Amino acid sequence: MSTSSHPLKAERGAPDLYELVWESGHTEKIAAHQVAWPNALHGGRRRPRVLFHAEIDGRWTLLLSVFEDDIRTIRNITRGEQIPGGES
Repeated sequence: MSTSSHPLKAERGAPDLYELVWESGHTEKIAAHQVAWPNALHGGRRRPRVLFHAEIDGRWTLLLSVFEDDIRTIRNITRGEQIPGGES
């Protein structure tokens, strides 16, 4: 069965480009298909993390896992928008 006809295979297209500004002031860019924000499932027992995923060579891959409080802002450069919850 080809991957294009697989019923669970999503056509993701090109990843979006995100600009991260760290609390230190360092700026970097990362291309990702998904940004996952922390939620209340951990009950506050752990420092919350923001996760960046992308499909690379047909495999869903974790690209970056960062503590939420280490990031000042995250901006979607591809769409020209600030990520909800980030500072303006």
